[in-house]
Amino acid sequence: MAGRKRHLDLGEAVSFDSVLTILTVLLVLRVVFMVPMVNLDKAKTESAKRSGIWDTTISRTSRLSAPGSAQGYLAAMGLSNGRVVQSPGANSDLVWIEALLPDSAVAVVLHDRAAGTYVRLFAQSRTEHPSCQYGALRWSPVEKQWFTVSDSVDYGDRGVSGATLARYRNWLARERM
Repeated sequence: MAGRKRHLDLGEAVSFDSVLTILTVLLVLRVVFMVPMVNLDKAKTESAKRSGIWDTTISRTSRLSAPGSAQGYLAAMGLSNGRVVQSPGANSDLVWIEALLPDSAVAVVLHDRAAGTYVRLFAQSRTEHPSCQYGALRWSPVEKQWFTVSDSVDYGDRGVSGATLARYRNWLARERM
């Protein structure tokens, strides 16, 4: 019995080995689940920075905006205080409206007059993926303004924002030529 060590009964106490095991498991879970999410957000941000689409919109709007441009759309799209460009003219069924707002946010609206629908992309900063609102527009001859009807929001799951952003990129590329 002289060679045997006596084990003290610690009761409900947690051993140091158990604490290390728990911390290791938590660290592994954090790495497994957090790293991919961080990398995904970083990839979206880097993609937005590389594309330069909002920088192009800002420079176009600063250069081409004119007082009274897109007058009928300003209230409906929340662009009243911004610098706004409407392209092309009144004879086309597809109208693009680009706006630079006082808080440096950028808005792009695609209005399909033939279908009576619109899609509004809104980016709070140059490196942000835009939020997307879409629905129908109705003209009021009395107020001489467009009004939104049956609005919806695309959180990226319906494909409206991605499709409209791709159309806007293609339209911008044709406009530069």
